[in-house]
Amino acid sequence: MNISPVKFNDVSTNKTSFGHGNPWSDSPYSVKERTIIAGTTALGVVGSLAILAKSAKYSLNPAKMFKNFKGSYIHKAPYDEKEIITIGAGSCLGGLAGGYIVDKNPENRKAKLRETLMQIANISIPIIFVVRFAKGAKYLGQKFFEKNKNVENARTKVYKATGAIAGIFAGVFVSNVIANKINELIFKKGKGRPVQLSDFSAHLDDFCMAARQIDETNPLIHKVTMCIPLALMVAGNEVGNKTLHEHPREKRR
Repeated sequence: MNISPVKFNDVSTNKTSFGHGNPWSDSPYSVKERTIIAGTTALGVVGSLAILAKSAKYSLNPAKMFKNFKGSYIHKAPYDEKEIITIGAGSCLGGLAGGYIVDKNPENRKAKLRETLMQIANISIPIIFVVRFAKGAKYLGQKFFEKNKNVENARTKVYKATGAIAGIFAGVFVSNVIANKINELIFKKGKGRPVQLSDFSAHLDDFCMAARQIDETNPLIHKVTMCIPLALMVAGNEVGNKTLHEHPREKRR
């Protein structure tokens, strides 16, 4: 999912603040404004799901979906690379729209745009690494250690698990570097920070993807992955509630 690579310099304190925050309780906006941001974020996620469902030739009729939920796209979606990246982008763009609605301050809007680019990078890159590392580890394991190259067995799953876990760590580090470079080169804001252990706690989608690479037929894993659209809404809310300063409630208009 998302890591929060940088909270940009607060010019009032001349310090750079890092780390995770709660986009709802830490927001400088009113309950009404936060609700608007949450609503547009949800619309972004729902819209991205609708696009994915339509492209997969699933019905968008709500009556049919509720009548046969197990046959709907939401229940059957694989939540692989394409799905997670699309939903994550929808969440971030929805949050950006809500943030623009509630805040006309150009500096705060610029901060939201920065956060959008970084959140999308932090969603997309680790997912790609997880899948590529898992498949690469499986290929190498079967090539060098398995007599029957086409048989999926317990050891093959160990290869994929090792690769998927390595992919999470590599992806988080690389996405952090890229996000900080975006911050430094494009927006001229600070030098970023190194990866922290807490960064890995927010990657539910990456861990779900890693689990699917190991055993995509496991019904429990599938049920957990159905929570991914909800988890990705955090990114959109972080985008919409992002401001230039740490506590700009009184300065933002």
